[in-house]
Amino acid sequence: MKVGFVGLGLMGRPMVERLLGSGHELQVYSSNADTLQEMRLLGARPCDSVAEAANGTDVFCSCRVTPAQSRAVFTGPEGVLAAACKPPICIDFATIDPMTSREIGQVLADQGIDLLDAPVSGGPDGARAGTLSIIVGGEASAVVAVGELFVTLGKRSFHMGGIGTGVITKLCNNMISITTHALVAEAMVLGARGGIDGEALYEVLRNSSAYSRTLERVVPGFFLQRHFEAAASIRTIIKDLQAAIDLSADTGVELRLPQAAMRWFADAAADGHGDDDIASVILPMETASGVRVGGKS
Repeated sequence: MKVGFVGLGLMGRPMVERLLGSGHELQVYSSNADTLQEMRLLGARPCDSVAEAANGTDVFCSCRVTPAQSRAVFTGPEGVLAAACKPPICIDFATIDPMTSREIGQVLADQGIDLLDAPVSGGPDGARAGTLSIIVGGEASAVVAVGELFVTLGKRSFHMGGIGTGVITKLCNNMISITTHALVAEAMVLGARGGIDGEALYEVLRNSSAYSRTLERVVPGFFLQRHFEAAASIRTIIKDLQAAIDLSADTGVELRLPQAAMRWFADAAADGHGDDDIASVILPMETASGVRVGGKS
């Protein structure tokens, strides 16, 4: 397949590398000249704009972050619609809100283009390994047409329904994971305040009913190592959690636990950790309680 791709960050870049490794022809755009040169060396064709990256492709993909970025890529004056030969299918891998996905989908549909909202779960490690879960909304015929790409990028894809259902499903997933990060952090701080060694508490939790993939990720990989380099940043997490909260307001569903978790993430961002990993949610908790998990009080 001839594939256009923009958004070559923590997730997008390893996804492009996997597509190249599977023999797909890639034309890519980034505002970072060094990134474009690196992509050239890997076999992709660098482009000077989103429109050029989309031009003449079988499918065009975007892996940006915010709703505004998705709008600019797909419907902006220098985006997909400015391509001389527009792609028949577009895929948005971003986790945004369903209202924006449906708005973009309608604009593209008016031009005869199918949009798939297809946020992914699995993080940068999953992107590198090709083990992402791909959660898709859009026309079934378009899902089938790009199935080869999804097989390359993920261990499984899930077609949830029409446009917007992919991002709604991902917001539900992220709401659970994000809120659990805050809850695990609170538990570790509570244990430390009570005099329990962090490693000892972790061993009990991982062998008891509190076990979860979030626990397994965040405690040994971040809390105990005092390592907070971002795989998923506080800034991005706040964006995702706010999208879920906004959706709940639109649908009349009350979300109490995510609202409480948001306060801790906002505190972490206010303390200067917006670009650090979601695990840094523990830092304002430790400050407030006068303890340090994995170290001395």
